[in-house]
Amino acid sequence: MTREARKKGKPELLAPGGSLEKCRIAFLYGADAVYVGGKSFSLRAFATNLDEEELQKACALAHSLQKKLYVTVNVYPRQHEVQSLIKYLRTLEDIGVDAIIVTDPGTMLLAGKHAPSIPIHLSTQANTTNSLSVHFWEKQGVRRINLARELTFGEIKGIREQSSMELEVFVHGAMCVSYSGRCLLSAAMSARSANSGECSQPCRWSYGLMEEKRPGQYFPILEDSMGTYIFNSKDLCLLEKMGNLMAVGLDSFKIEGRMKGALYLAAVTRAYRQAIDSHWQNPEAFVASQAWITDLSRISHRPYTMGFTFSQNEDNWVGVDFETPIIKTHTLAGIVRQALPMPSAKPSLLFSVLLEARSRLFKGQTIEFLFPDGNTIPFRLDEFHDEEGNTLQVAHPNMKIHFATPFRPLKLQVARTLLSEGEAARHNILP
Repeated sequence: MTREARKKGKPELLAPGGSLEKCRIAFLYGADAVYVGGKSFSLRAFATNLDEEELQKACALAHSLQKKLYVTVNVYPRQHEVQSLIKYLRTLEDIGVDAIIVTDPGTMLLAGKHAPSIPIHLSTQANTTNSLSVHFWEKQGVRRINLARELTFGEIKGIREQSSMELEVFVHGAMCVSYSGRCLLSAAMSARSANSGECSQPCRWSYGLMEEKRPGQYFPILEDSMGTYIFNSKDLCLLEKMGNLMAVGLDSFKIEGRMKGALYLAAVTRAYRQAIDSHWQNPEAFVASQAWITDLSRISHRPYTMGFTFSQNEDNWVGVDFETPIIKTHTLAGIVRQALPMPSAKPSLLFSVLLEARSRLFKGQTIEFLFPDGNTIPFRLDEFHDEEGNTLQVAHPNMKIHFATPFRPLKLQVARTLLSEGEAARHNILP
């Protein structure tokens, strides 16, 4: 396919799936494709990840929806892991996943031999920063390249103009202080290798400054009451620049976050789905909706930045936030497990909802249901019951509760609720 022909197609929205349930949620909220990790050879070893049976189910689900499933095989394998890697690649070949995401050239060679029908996507950790590298990887059989996060918009545009290969960029999520995410801090400080998927995130730890001849005396470096976060990178958010990125003719926009929760996944996927569709329908009139921006402010996140892509000449170009570990104003209230029509004496309450609570919920509390089409409907919990029909005043996490609504929620739909000031203070997470 030529570059000109590809520009005529709508770019893909690629969302993370840290579990089988998260795959389902990502597809519900508009992802065209989901990337997941198996139980081995993935750079998110502490995510739930998917076993072989779950990979089969996720792949079947994606194909039933005319969508795609990609599997990360992006560790740097050690010599003793080669035979296990060969077996794993053969398993992925049998399952029929739509692509594997790799970094290591040796893994690439093995994939070509033992999983020849699966397209290879090159991870951002390969730090592809120019069109010559793109052409090199193309000759090695790579189908798509996730470009390095260190690139500016002008550099991305220049690479696009010089190549007809599939190109992908990250548009949202956590960033790393190390070059293309290849970090040795974790291995050095906690004997857990980030390049094997076991990062302990020492860049998120609190640090102090100590002078050699003054042991035990710690000096502040822009310190707040919680500590000093001299390596604490901000979160990437390119939502407001989607018009620029869409115009370049990129093939895929990727959301980071296989370790993130259901609220993050639903809200972020929904926002970028709306942005892509809006620009596609009317490029000239595209403006990022305030509703999308608000949605992204209501998930747990670090202060946002446009990273290297757009921020060099702006006041917010610095990618590290020294004082704020995380911002959280809302939390996941629960996930809808069932919603059925009901005969009701109250005409305004038409559907019986079964919600699996993920936070403490109280009588009189308002929760908001996030619909995939962009609508958000608030609902006050004036009355709810447990599974035995007992009226409750409070529901605890993982408890399933029943209540009636005048609208029909969707199975696996996410609901959020506002944290009280006291809850936020206890978490020590408000700026």
